[in-house]
Amino acid sequence: MYSEQLKSKTEHINNILTERIPKDTGFGKICEAMSYSVLNGGKRLRAIMLLEAFRLFSEDNDLEKLLAEPFVTAIECIHAYSLVHDDLPAMDNDVLRRGKPTTHVAYGHAMGVLAGDGLLNLAFEKVSSIIDNNLSDPCYIKRVLKAFNILSTKAGYSGMIGGQVLDSTEKYTDALKVPGYDELNEVDLQDADIDKLKYTLRIYELKTSQLFEAALMCGAVLGGADEAAVFSLEEAGRSLGLAFQIEDDILDMTSNSETLGKSVNIDEKNDKDTVARMLGINMSEELVKLYTAKAINCLSSLGKDAGFLLKLFESLIFRKL
Repeated sequence: MYSEQLKSKTEHINNILTERIPKDTGFGKICEAMSYSVLNGGKRLRAIMLLEAFRLFSEDNDLEKLLAEPFVTAIECIHAYSLVHDDLPAMDNDVLRRGKPTTHVAYGHAMGVLAGDGLLNLAFEKVSSIIDNNLSDPCYIKRVLKAFNILSTKAGYSGMIGGQVLDSTEKYTDALKVPGYDELNEVDLQDADIDKLKYTLRIYELKTSQLFEAALMCGAVLGGADEAAVFSLEEAGRSLGLAFQIEDDILDMTSNSETLGKSVNIDEKNDKDTVARMLGINMSEELVKLYTAKAINCLSSLGKDAGFLLKLFESLIFRKL
């Protein structure tokens, strides 16, 4: 049942994206490269979370199409652009994404940069167009502007991009120690370098959690949720992103390119600090379960019928790709 629901929701997202991603506009291969980057597969997790969060607080299908669907397009464009740039030679220098050549391999380095730039701008074009679409109700305009601010902040220099900056730092330094992460006290980390571990988790929190947070928060805001509910979903997104990225570390060490659709052992090749490399598989899996449980608790605290979202969160523990 869940797998059928997930397939249906993924197809719905793909239909939205296919409809809204621009076709050829006469500027060379830029639209082709942008479409290639967005439409060549993907789990659509962020888009699904956004729509499901919206539906927790609104059952208005017309409002969903008017307010939420442009944000669905926007968050998938932002996610895709971040992957395109992350794969560039100046970053991870990866050649495989979703089972196909990465954008810069398929279209050249310059077009990879430009396709990413184009997708970021397209994201904000789609969101800002909501207000141009004869949206006159001040309540809805306020929701759009608030969600717009959340999305741009979470994806910006103090969010996702900031995580990429930390991830690109040549090596860990004491000057970049990060406070917090009290949840680590709940597991036996033995002789782990705690400061180094916190720094790595901070990268995950920025690079991965921020877009999960944005998806859940934007959907809720657009649906009319109150501040307490939006905060709970932000916390859920934070924990879920940490669990998701640690699981990604594990899969990088234990899976293969055919299954994942991307290069494996890339962290070892790049000598990159990851939670799985620092703690080993077993302890990393414990952290995945810990953070997933926290995410589920935050979602359950809303008192809403979030059955599908709960199943989605749980499924990320056991995913194989």
